[in-house]
Amino acid sequence: MLERHAKSKLLPDLYVFPGGRVEDGDQALTERLSGFTGHDPRHKVAHLDPDRVATFLVAAIRETFEESGILFARKRGGSGLLDHEELEPLLRHRLEVQSGGLAFADIIERNELELAAECLTVHGHWITPEVVPWRFDTVFFSALAPPGQLARHDGVEASSHIWIRPEDALDQMRRGQRQIIFPTACNLETISGFRNTEQALAASLGRPVLPVLPVLKERDGRRLLVIPSDAGYPTTEDHSLATIPRPQPQT
Repeated sequence: MLERHAKSKLLPDLYVFPGGRVEDGDQALTERLSGFTGHDPRHKVAHLDPDRVATFLVAAIRETFEESGILFARKRGGSGLLDHEELEPLLRHRLEVQSGGLAFADIIERNELELAAECLTVHGHWITPEVVPWRFDTVFFSALAPPGQLARHDGVEASSHIWIRPEDALDQMRRGQRQIIFPTACNLETISGFRNTEQALAASLGRPVLPVLPVLKERDGRRLLVIPSDAGYPTTEDHSLATIPRPQPQT
């Protein structure tokens, strides 16, 4: 998990997964995806067009590289993922990619790489509540970190990073030691309680992936966010809504 920089305009100081928005160049890079057919159960989202899922995959791989220094890629036509030594020269350009000074596609194409889509499994799909001023349509993926690669935060969007058991992250959130927003906490719950990574990834593959749109409700004078009970998450209500604005009356 990454700790968002205290000066970030969006979600400062919060602990999040690596990720970000789809950018204009991501769609063109879908041609560099290996292991993506549009029919693989790892990438199956019934309510999303396969081409859109492919673009989400590229964005997820690119943003993970930018924010955590992990790259799900291999030499074109090769078998194994890039190791630490192969990845190190590419990491020098990380901040350039993040700032827009260098296109991610340029790194991939100049180094004859392909993006390892088969390493990622769709885990969930969340849409921010309509009352929130900034809106996101977010696909969560699960993956096993490539052997031999080391995570490192960028020092710009994230000020630190930590490998942590999901159970510990949730416990620290409840104790007030870490700030974690509702969708992230819900997804942490779904990868908790497994004996090993293989079990967690297998469970991820078997999850129902439905679009989850939390709805703002009031109960007993308190505001809460509620998600559908059949969305596949143990917790369906969020009572910590200090940062959620109340709808303004229309004139």
